[in-house]
Amino acid sequence: MTTPISVIHRKRFDEIRKSLKVLGYKEMHFLKVELLFYEVLAIAKSYGNSDPNNDLLASLRHLDQNEYKKVTVPTAKRSQRENHIRHFISALKKILSRH
Repeated sequence: MTTPISVIHRKRFDEIRKSLKVLGYKEMHFLKVELLFYEVLAIAKSYGNSDPNNDLLASLRHLDQNEYKKVTVPTAKRSQRENHIRHFISALKKILSRH
């Protein structure tokens, strides 16, 4: 990333990671997880909208295309959807910890 992430945003990323841990992987909490994901996406876009120059945004878009799409697909079993949610949250936490 060409522009380093500000201290305020790093603190917010830590708060979001802690919130994700508290929310867990249940389907009933996924709306809150989505809101946190879109907040992180908005922060990433504030550093530029170009993927080659903004690796945080590139990582989030990759997460959106892969894990998030799996979560939004209707499934027959709740456990299967919660498994997709678990993968999505884990990937989001990894992205936040790297940046």
